[in-house]
Amino acid sequence: MTVENKLRVRQSIISLQEDYERGNKKPLEDLMRAWKGIKELPPDDPHSFFALGGYHGEPFQYRKTVDNLAPEDSYLYWGGYCNHGNVLFPTWHRLYVLKLEEALQSIVPGVTLPYWDESDAYSLAKGIPPVLTQEKFELDGIILDNPLRSFVLPSSLSDAIPTEQRVYEKPRGYETVRYPLSGLVGTEEARQATEEHNAQYSDWNERNALLNKNVRAWLRGAPPTADDPNPSTNGVYAKLQECLAAPNYTVFSNTTSATQWNLINPGKVTAVESPHNAIHLAVGGFDFPGHQYGQLKGANGDMGENNTAGMDPIFFFHHCNIDRMFWLWQKRHGMRDTLDVIRDFAGTSSSDDQGPTPGFPPGQALNLTTPLNPFKKADGTAYTSNDCINIETQLGFTYAPGSLDEDLATAQPMALALEARRTSPKLHVSGVSRTAIQGSFIISAYALLPGQGGKPERYELGHSAVLSRYNVAKCANCLTHVDVMAHFPLDVLTASERQQADYRVELHSHAGTIPLTQGTSMAPQTTFATVMPNKPASPVEIRVID
Repeated sequence: MTVENKLRVRQSIISLQEDYERGNKKPLEDLMRAWKGIKELPPDDPHSFFALGGYHGEPFQYRKTVDNLAPEDSYLYWGGYCNHGNVLFPTWHRLYVLKLEEALQSIVPGVTLPYWDESDAYSLAKGIPPVLTQEKFELDGIILDNPLRSFVLPSSLSDAIPTEQRVYEKPRGYETVRYPLSGLVGTEEARQATEEHNAQYSDWNERNALLNKNVRAWLRGAPPTADDPNPSTNGVYAKLQECLAAPNYTVFSNTTSATQWNLINPGKVTAVESPHNAIHLAVGGFDFPGHQYGQLKGANGDMGENNTAGMDPIFFFHHCNIDRMFWLWQKRHGMRDTLDVIRDFAGTSSSDDQGPTPGFPPGQALNLTTPLNPFKKADGTAYTSNDCINIETQLGFTYAPGSLDEDLATAQPMALALEARRTSPKLHVSGVSRTAIQGSFIISAYALLPGQGGKPERYELGHSAVLSRYNVAKCANCLTHVDVMAHFPLDVLTASERQQADYRVELHSHAGTIPLTQGTSMAPQTTFATVMPNKPASPVEIRVID
């Protein structure tokens, strides 16, 4: 093809909104018309939003025996097609966004899916672009519910199995929610708790303000001081920049590979999956760790849970931006036409985090020729990563300029701070099991040092957002790799301070904040933490790696 003449261009959603406000209404109206159309298609239509949203998680299929598991492990579900925690994360989601865009084009030919530019000046200052949150939109002279704000389920969803609590089931007619609301409605007790919680946030303007306040906190990191208005190194903005410096595709692609790399190599790398996870939790129901607003117990939005995240329209605008980050990384590292998968490295097996997906037994190697189910090409064969490396020559689209397009070296003052983080010693945390935790969670770390008057001073080291499921113990995809590992740079401490610091690690879940350690020094420490009532304590190790 002649690339210059035929490339579709994905714009930022805020640019479409600004064009609309200047009088060029057609692009945004076409997008709204397309979204309204796919949401109204019958649930079994392959172009329907319900069908496409379900690829990521629910509605599940059940298998009485899965991959030769013991009889007591029968009635497991396989947890959707989505790939997380392995090297297929960027390419699988690239095709997922493409298939959603093709569905939109079946309603309005030529329309493209915009990206939410999460690191641009607007988002850092104000949060989510209004077109993704506003209640109403005028289309063809009719005031209608904004198609991008939520989705009303045309059919029920369930991840329940026999004898299991059904707290995360979603009935037909359920409307997806975001922070600060709760979406737990699967039992009478959960419905009552959710109604009481959500009644506190009945005013849309107040609710939207809280959502944007929280998203800004996640994007910017720790609250900047009056003397330093720049985002900190703890936020999504910094993590997006960090991932663009990843040295190879394997560690760029997913958190499993990146954490293993950090365990055996000096310094720290960040996978694109890390800031991706953080946005899911920010929109879905978690306050920024250690932020002044405190933990908002009871917020359980759909974006914060793998089972239903794909049912919230904002999911695809978020993932469109994650795919843009993928393309930026490719261009910066000369990887437009090829990707490097380190053979036998963590994150390159079907048993790494994602587990045995449909048709893939445990332990199968994942590479650029692995089928990206359920996505099919025009000839009926399965897409592979090799089919979607170059978005321009293979898929026929590109991205309009956005934030972080510039070289990292020019992105001051953040660049120098991030370089210090990449080369500093780090705190290693391992042994947290996802099976003991209901839903997504956050691991955060801080250091205590002697302060004036004997009162310890607290130094925040960072946090790691983990996008998970409400019922990991019955998810066949998850069971072969359930332990979570995290690394926190110690650049905020001097060498002397690192020797005398007491390091503390906390787990923030929907159930509240739980301390995982009582303090440690440079020597390794193993503690036993109970992260859920009536569950056995699990060993959590923390140690400093130079």
